[in-house]
Amino acid sequence: MVDRHVVLAAKGGGMVFAGRLFVWGTRFGMAVLLARTLGADQYGLYNVTLTIATLGSAFSVIGLDSALIRYVAVYSRRSDRQGVLGTLRVGIGLPMLVSGGAALILLLLAAPIASLAGDTRLEPLIRIGAVLVPAMVSNSLLAAALQGAQRIGWAVLAEQFAQPTVRLAILLVLVAVGMTPEGAVTASTLATLAATALLLWFVQRQISWDGIAGEVRSEPGTMLRFSLPVYFSNLVNTFGGNLQTLLLGAMASMAKAGVFGIANQVMMVGAIFHSAVVQASMPIFAELQDSEDRSRLNALYRTTSKWTFTLNLPFFLLAVLMPEAVLGIFGSDFTSGATALTILAFASLTNAATGTSGAILDMTGHTSVKLVNSTLSVGLAIVLNLLLIPPMGVTGAAIASLGSVATVNLLRVGEVAWLVHVGPYDRSWVKPVIAGLASAAVGWALLLGLRHVTGLLIRSVVAALALAVTYIVVLLVLGLSDDDRTIVSRAARKFTRRRGGPPGLAQASASREPT
Repeated sequence: MVDRHVVLAAKGGGMVFAGRLFVWGTRFGMAVLLARTLGADQYGLYNVTLTIATLGSAFSVIGLDSALIRYVAVYSRRSDRQGVLGTLRVGIGLPMLVSGGAALILLLLAAPIASLAGDTRLEPLIRIGAVLVPAMVSNSLLAAALQGAQRIGWAVLAEQFAQPTVRLAILLVLVAVGMTPEGAVTASTLATLAATALLLWFVQRQISWDGIAGEVRSEPGTMLRFSLPVYFSNLVNTFGGNLQTLLLGAMASMAKAGVFGIANQVMMVGAIFHSAVVQASMPIFAELQDSEDRSRLNALYRTTSKWTFTLNLPFFLLAVLMPEAVLGIFGSDFTSGATALTILAFASLTNAATGTSGAILDMTGHTSVKLVNSTLSVGLAIVLNLLLIPPMGVTGAAIASLGSVATVNLLRVGEVAWLVHVGPYDRSWVKPVIAGLASAAVGWALLLGLRHVTGLLIRSVVAALALAVTYIVVLLVLGLSDDDRTIVSRAARKFTRRRGGPPGLAQASASREPT
């Protein structure tokens, strides 16, 4: 019998996956639009500006987004409204104060920051990006509150449907009147503010603010003790994750920063399902840890980790087999990043293959371990980037990314086994590996067989379709696990119901589950 928590994780993960797939699709379209209208150099300016705003928001959150997920989930399970309200007051209020200070610093110091980043053209862009910082922070916190309350669908609607739609609409207008890097950053800012307004409305609907200004039970000390290790860890991770962009702009050129940004954008698709499963599983991990249900925690850990790997593998194969064709969509300026894209694909697969280990460490309270891991990873990334970017450029940055990602993720698996006594792997992992090998062979054979018959683009499209079909067919032939069959059948019944079919068992089960 499939565990209820697996169904909940799949349900929430499916919503997040749909949202993030939409986000990736719109961002991919926007990246093509911006890359072709701005070119590699100006796209690099835009990419570096968003990187600086991202660092400002990561500094401001203080790790309290993770605390909101954990404590809203725990207090909601206990039906403790005063605890939930106190958590919201501390978890949202403190970071918003810090984000205001960070925005002011960017406004006042835009000129020296631009000089430090290697291009004075960044100064007006940084001033626009300063407004983006508190908007990004508020989105993160409000979405975390909804996630903790297991209202993931609402957060998905605001962040992953409304925001990119508004941004794309603004960009299309700007293309018609004349696209500039300043306009592209302004579009991101306005879209983020629109998502903030929608998230505020959703949180008000789920958790009434009545009483939050009065006497509520807040535990700022407990929340900060939990969040500060997460904060420093996330800050280190964010800095490390954006380090290549800043160093490429400062040590190489804005054009190389633009190429690397596009390669990263392409590989986001491989991480969509991984991040969706992690986001949906975090509050459930927290609940299971709070109830000390180790067997179900282990089962959910294994199932979600296998899902992240299975869904990432075909995207990895596409990036490895046809990198030039993928990057060629963005223009000839970006095909020089083909080798970097292949290396980043290996980094993405490593992240997926180690499953939801990071979420397990966070939600079981081992946040200090996360800080150690992140510090080690970023320290390694800094050394590798400084050594490899000057002689190798974009390829060196990708190698540094692979080294740091592989180190921290493999370490996490061992730490979860040691500290929590659970592991992500079982024999069912063999099936996606076999399916991946078979589909890779089919894709490679078609690329070679058609090389004298058709152009690169058509050849790549045919190979990609054949690869995807082969992967799905082999998985079905090998057979799905009980958990997988249940999730697929529930999805099929849900689709049938929407077309007017009978409600069946799935509807009865869904009525007993929180949404």
